[in-house]
Amino acid sequence: MYGSQGIPAGLAFNAFSTILRHSGTPLKDIGLTGLVFLPWALKCFWSGIADNAGKRWGYGPLALWTHMSAIVVCLLLGFASPEHHFLLALSGILLLNTIFATQDIFTNACAVSHMKGRNAGLANALQVISFLLGMVVGGAGSLFIYERLGWSGAMWGMACELFILWLALLPLRAGIEPIRVFQKPSRLVDLFRQPGFRWALLMALTFKFASSALAMLLQPWLMDRSFSLDFAGTLQMSNIICGALGGAVIGFPAVRFLGCRRAVALLIWPSSLLLGTLVCLQAGGMATPVLLYAGLGIENFLDGGFYVSVWATLMNWSSEERPGTDYSFLQCGESLANVLAGMLIAPLASVIGYSRTFLVAWIAGAFALLLVVTAVRKLAGLCEDTKPSKQSFKHLRHS
Repeated sequence: MYGSQGIPAGLAFNAFSTILRHSGTPLKDIGLTGLVFLPWALKCFWSGIADNAGKRWGYGPLALWTHMSAIVVCLLLGFASPEHHFLLALSGILLLNTIFATQDIFTNACAVSHMKGRNAGLANALQVISFLLGMVVGGAGSLFIYERLGWSGAMWGMACELFILWLALLPLRAGIEPIRVFQKPSRLVDLFRQPGFRWALLMALTFKFASSALAMLLQPWLMDRSFSLDFAGTLQMSNIICGALGGAVIGFPAVRFLGCRRAVALLIWPSSLLLGTLVCLQAGGMATPVLLYAGLGIENFLDGGFYVSVWATLMNWSSEERPGTDYSFLQCGESLANVLAGMLIAPLASVIGYSRTFLVAWIAGAFALLLVVTAVRKLAGLCEDTKPSKQSFKHLRHS
């Protein structure tokens, strides 16, 4: 399911702005693409409703229904080219992300219930890998199809991809259900009263803002420097794969052997430092394809490990009584940062230029480092991960 959710996110986050810029859309209008992340930022307002619906009717059946509705939306989107129907295409992608943001609540309930403790690192590594691979398909894959078959081909191809994943999900739907379903309704007010809530929310809001802004600005920058669509797509694919590998190779072992909080405190330093990669390449006039692949690949590799450690921490902080609510609410913090980054970064670049905007994003990353390190210290004792849930992991593996 995380892989399925990555496909529309890849389209919105990586491919849509590139397609718009390639067709001559102004930077100020491209800034509107940040709106497609609003469902991921606002799903906290219906996470309790979705969580309670899962307790009543089953998380698995609801996940299947939302998935099928997304396939229908993709088929319809094939008739709304953004070059001629910009607002209609934008609205369709917004709806597509709303559907998968809702499905994500059901997926989170499964992950929190089955894989808290030291297994949180594995859970989040799998989440990162599958989600980012989905983003490869939705981002670089959509660009590849778009250049050859146009917008309709890209959308109908995405519908086929999602249908294949829907068929794969059918025999696994029973494994989506939490081990224990608490009858007490999931309420946001109980989340707000949980110790450490403000620090957990602060971490979710700040840790990804700078890197998301840079990733969104990368695509228009490549187009304005006359790089080809093929290169933009393969660079996206390279960055995403490096991020997934970093989550598996660095993030999971760090959480497993150091614990989630110490893993965050260790990995945030190199991750923040490497946010300056584009600043250095731009300032030195060294933005060649080879150096872009190498520099951004290393940056995303370390960022992937850092990402896993952060979400392992937030998963362990979340309550099993509200398996779909707490974790989903915190994800809204990251998504809200993505929305703000998308809406601010391109218009800022149109005013002060790319070089200064890259520098501003790097400075924002340094400021976020201080906030995240403080939050990790304040969450001491509230993110217990010393007892792996072996029984839960075995149950999930055999379900």
